[in-house]
Amino acid sequence: MTEREWEQRLLGAIDESSPELLALAARLIRTPSENPDGDCTAVAELIVTHLSAGGIAPDTFDPGQGRVSVLAHLGEKRPDDRHLVFAGHSDVVPIGDSARWSFPPFAGDIVDGYLRGRGASDMKAGLAGLIHVFMLLRSLKVPLAGKLSFVAVPDEETGGQGGADWLLDQGVLAGADGGVIAEPAERTHPTIGQKGSNWFRLTLRGQPGHGSLQPIHGRSANLLAARAILALQQLWAMVPHPPEELRQLIQESKVAVEEREGYGPGIGAVFDHVTINVGTVTGGTSTNVVADTCTVDIDTRIPIGLTQHEVLARARELLAAENIEATIEPLGMLSEPNWTAPTDPIVVTLVGALRDLTDPGASGVLQWASSDARTFRRHGIPVLQYGPAELSSIHGYDERVPVESVILAAKVYAVTAIRYLGLRE
Repeated sequence: MTEREWEQRLLGAIDESSPELLALAARLIRTPSENPDGDCTAVAELIVTHLSAGGIAPDTFDPGQGRVSVLAHLGEKRPDDRHLVFAGHSDVVPIGDSARWSFPPFAGDIVDGYLRGRGASDMKAGLAGLIHVFMLLRSLKVPLAGKLSFVAVPDEETGGQGGADWLLDQGVLAGADGGVIAEPAERTHPTIGQKGSNWFRLTLRGQPGHGSLQPIHGRSANLLAARAILALQQLWAMVPHPPEELRQLIQESKVAVEEREGYGPGIGAVFDHVTINVGTVTGGTSTNVVADTCTVDIDTRIPIGLTQHEVLARARELLAAENIEATIEPLGMLSEPNWTAPTDPIVVTLVGALRDLTDPGASGVLQWASSDARTFRRHGIPVLQYGPAELSSIHGYDERVPVESVILAAKVYAVTAIRYLGLRE
């Protein structure tokens, strides 16, 4: 059979087996893996059981605390062959206040054409698509040239230290030359680069005293924190200087996020500004005691053309200008802005598959967030991200994903694998 014939056979098989694909996605959603606390043992066991039932013998890796990764391989890599990685994370963000969901947070059901529940878009439906295609490639005995690996990692939502960072440091994907991460993306715009991630903790110390004597007696660490938070909003005004060859991509990414991702006018500004999110504020010991200590956990994202060092240096300048003394400690997810070239073979291949399956105008864009992609790139593996999603529901209440997008993503993975690896004669 020719490459085209194998593609058609695989696409037909995905259509025929779509109930099984959706059932797997639903089971993954119904298996909680909130991070924190990040224990992914149960969801890893589900994946292992599913792969094993299809005759695949996966390996598991556990650095501790339930941070279990699952790894499996198909085929072998000869000297001139390629090695493609299908990758995704199995953890999800917490559900928050369950009373504010209009359906059970781990429903894993399909209503009005949407698969619903925490992780539906980020990214258990995409993970199910990777697993399903991986198993179809084996069961149909597609004669892929080269090697295909599948990996499901934990801990992405809080930085990846116990997930992709740890696993890739073990060398288990050495020699891989391309990767597809099933992170949520707009239907025709895979993400080929991410902003940098710069989380840090501010610790401010005051002078305790009786609460009834404020503001004359004692110095409130909570008030210092409030002033610090307001001062740091000025990080938004920093001006990045991106490489000339990426400026058009940045502009195209602005248009895509405003016109196609559902966030509305003005949101594209995040691509050339530092964003500042005050995640948690913890201060004081009692209502009637002047707070002696306050900690503030802050998430800043760095646009292409700025660095972590520059952002932290500016943060210290802003605090000093307000006479605020604070310690700044790195926290959680840390990375510089990073990207895969639009001309890299894995980008060209997946974008080409999207153009054939959906829209001739499909193209790669930048992502406003950060992800495990940075870790793969740090290990020399060019990656891009494409997964089914309703982007506006990610990390929010009532998360869901269009069923049609789940099936489309699986087809994109299948065609990408065949075209990137090629076929043995």
